[in-house]
Amino acid sequence: MTHSRGIQTLSEQIGVEPDHVAHALRLASRTFAAIQTTHFRDMTADQFRRLIGSDRHAVAIVANLAMRHAKRIEDAQILMSVYKASSGIAPHRPVIREGVGTLPEYRDHAYVRQAIHILQAADLPPIHTDGTHELRPGFQVMPGCDDLPGWLFIAPDPDAEARPGFAGGRLGYLAVMRWAGWGVITEPLTDDHLWAVCHPDYRNNPFPS
Repeated sequence: MTHSRGIQTLSEQIGVEPDHVAHALRLASRTFAAIQTTHFRDMTADQFRRLIGSDRHAVAIVANLAMRHAKRIEDAQILMSVYKASSGIAPHRPVIREGVGTLPEYRDHAYVRQAIHILQAADLPPIHTDGTHELRPGFQVMPGCDDLPGWLFIAPDPDAEARPGFAGGRLGYLAVMRWAGWGVITEPLTDDHLWAVCHPDYRNNPFPS
């Protein structure tokens, strides 16, 4: 069966077959009046990104239902947790303690804090460090330089490759941040697989080649 570009784009983003997304869209459009199948007809990738920006709630409902139809319940929960964390509607926003998820001197960096909240919402383990020693392994978020406003760098946790599911593997970090609406560079910047991600407010700022 041939699916619309919108359905294919969402299936690629959340990692399920298009049939699951099509089923979820039919169910959602019958259940929620705000979700119309016309959202997904002949939609280009750029139009899909704009839809996520303008009506992420509708897209999150469809994605959640698609994951559940694919019998990936844990991933469905992760999708909703990341959506809530990135949309500012999470019921509880944990305090980021010094040295958790980033170096102590970056704890108050607004975008670093947002990225840590999103990654923790996906149940990814943050690094614990005193700035010199690694007290507990995990992901580490670092701000870009002044010439790269809005850009952050993420070093995945050491056990990423062994973790399955939507947020699993080193590429899971990109999947989570892309689902949160951030821009991502799909090639690692170093041999250590350091990922570059861009805050939604700066997505039009190119990363220097």
